[in-house]
Amino acid sequence: MNLNDKKFLLIEDDKNIFELIKAMLETYNTKIVFRTDGKSGYQEALDKNYDLILLDIMLPKMDGWEVCKQLKENDINTPIIMLTAKVEETDKVLGLEMGADDYVTKPFSPRELRARIKAVLRRFENANKIIEKNNTNKYTFPKINLVINYQGKSVVYNGKTIDLAPKEFDLFTFLAQNEGTAFTRKELIEKVWGKEHSKEIRTIDEHIKRVRRKLKNRGMKETPLKTVWGTGYKFELAGETYEN
Repeated sequence: MNLNDKKFLLIEDDKNIFELIKAMLETYNTKIVFRTDGKSGYQEALDKNYDLILLDIMLPKMDGWEVCKQLKENDINTPIIMLTAKVEETDKVLGLEMGADDYVTKPFSPRELRARIKAVLRRFENANKIIEKNNTNKYTFPKINLVINYQGKSVVYNGKTIDLAPKEFDLFTFLAQNEGTAFTRKELIEKVWGKEHSKEIRTIDEHIKRVRRKLKNRGMKETPLKTVWGTGYKFELAGETYEN
């Protein structure tokens, strides 16, 4: 993954972190914009296009979790890496559930951060290539009147839009694209979130539960997200229901 000509937004109140990242990127033709509080960083991300956002959690005026949440609610699909001094698993999972693509725990080495940046950008570009390869912005399941709109990041059932969070959408879409194939929780976390998150498999169950609930709230009596006992989950339109 080449970082040349990329444009990054760093929302971080520690100038030393800015200087560290700036030095790390100096060998690349990479532009980095620095904002020191959540409110101004959020507005910057809304107003301009970036290839990546590096987002601290503990920020003045608006914390990083809220910034991430509001950006995703406003359909800003720029990849986000959270920078956090917190090491509790619940904090990491919360960041992922808010829509972050990855996190790096402080203190971090420039080499580690650079590797995470490249991995996130690579996944983001590969996902866009898959959509382009399909030659369509929609994936339709006429049997249950379900439509997945890739470009709009939306799911429509019986003409009603189902509001899915970014990772809920990614997980649902991945399973739908692989209809009939069962995946373990570990495989799903690695495919949707990345291999570096392979130990955080419990977030899969929470995402599946939320997607099922949202589908049922829109009138779907039997959702296509099936639990495969002893394995994990799969997307299936027909057959026995194995939901919890």
